[in-house]
Amino acid sequence: MMLPCRTPWFLLAVGIGFLVILRTTAADGPEKAVPTKSTTVKVEKSTLTAVVTAKGVVEAGTADEASIKLKAWLGPLVVKKVMVEHGTAVKKGDILVEFDPEKLDQAIRDARQDRAISELALRQTELELPILEKQLPLDLAAAERDHNIALEDLKRFLEIDKPQSLQSAEFQLKSAAFSLDYAKDELKQLLKMYKDKDLTEETEEMVLKRQKYSVEMSEFSYKRSKLMTEQSVKVELPRREQLARDTATKSELTYTKAKDSLPLSLAQKKLTFAKLKYEESKAKDRLADLEADRAALSVAAPADGLVYYGKTIRGQWSGGTTLNPGGMVQSGEVFMTVVSQSTLFVRAEVDEKDLRGLKAGLTGKASAPAFPETPLAVKVTRVAAAPLGGKYEIRLELTDAPADLGVVPGMSCSVRLVTALRKDALSLPSSAVFSDDSEELSNFIYLPSKTDMLVKRKVKVGRTFGDRMEILEGVKLGDEVLANKP
Repeated sequence: MMLPCRTPWFLLAVGIGFLVILRTTAADGPEKAVPTKSTTVKVEKSTLTAVVTAKGVVEAGTADEASIKLKAWLGPLVVKKVMVEHGTAVKKGDILVEFDPEKLDQAIRDARQDRAISELALRQTELELPILEKQLPLDLAAAERDHNIALEDLKRFLEIDKPQSLQSAEFQLKSAAFSLDYAKDELKQLLKMYKDKDLTEETEEMVLKRQKYSVEMSEFSYKRSKLMTEQSVKVELPRREQLARDTATKSELTYTKAKDSLPLSLAQKKLTFAKLKYEESKAKDRLADLEADRAALSVAAPADGLVYYGKTIRGQWSGGTTLNPGGMVQSGEVFMTVVSQSTLFVRAEVDEKDLRGLKAGLTGKASAPAFPETPLAVKVTRVAAAPLGGKYEIRLELTDAPADLGVVPGMSCSVRLVTALRKDALSLPSSAVFSDDSEELSNFIYLPSKTDMLVKRKVKVGRTFGDRMEILEGVKLGDEVLANKP
């Protein structure tokens, strides 16, 4: 009994399903019908505008940095007096800062003394060098001559003086011995003669006394000659020989040393002269550099403009905090910047999503918090090709900022740029346009039908403007489409 009751409902469901399949498969071209119910929105015609807003900062196109690049002085510079306040208008040549010169003056005095000493040492060496050059061959010749003389003296001593001295000593000893023998013989003869003849005793005694003394003297002379001969043979001649040999050896060493060392001494003197010349030149240059550093301690404005303390880096000012009496500044450190108000521009940053439509020549408006009622006309002059810190930098020229308005570098501002404008453009809410890469349709919408059916239709889209999307093809003004995906 239950089966007949269920059969009509079953058949009805099957029939509806068949009709749906038939309707879907019968759709031709880009339209496909699917059953659903949803709210709809209409295709509208309006003016679409794409706007990019960004925070920026005013900068000067011309910025002359004030610093001291010291040439020789290595110590820090101590601020003595700051002549201008931050933001003061100055003319080129106006004194900005004066630094304490005390330590630098001391360094200059020391450098002058060093240079004077270097000049004296250089002058002395300059005088000694030509003398040494002329003296060198003379000293070499003298050393060689002394060596030859020593060799000649040694040879003469060994060949002549030593044999002659030995022979002379032996002959003197022999002569003394002969004299002694002769005196003894003569005394012996006198004794014999006086014994045989009758002579007076006085004469005899006188003659004998004299002869005995002569014998005694001969004996003494013999002993003395013997000692002298031994002294000459055993002591003096060996010493003279050793002295002659030592003198020859020393002269040879002296000559060898002179041949090697004298040219080295000359070369060393020449190198010393070159070094002293270089050091004197360095001392001269150092003194000149210190004096130039001293003259630079009063820093003048490099150009006309406004004085800013510190240095600007991408619109941000840094440094300048030491610009007070007693503060220290390093060589090369930028402690002030003179900026010109005649070449102002705005530096801003945008996200990657805002790059579309941004290009050089695009115009817009900037608003500064200091005078919000006066919008400033700007024109894009550069768009960075690559990001920095995740942002893209843009530069904008201030095209008509009033001179008396008071726009100065460092001011913040907000920039508004219209990157795209479509008049009388057809559009839909972005939420009503869909895309599906897996199907043939790249962008599509859903069109409802009178039979509670909707049609999936391909459309050609343009840019997205906020929450609305430009529709180029596929719909007409007033068409209704589903507001959300079914």
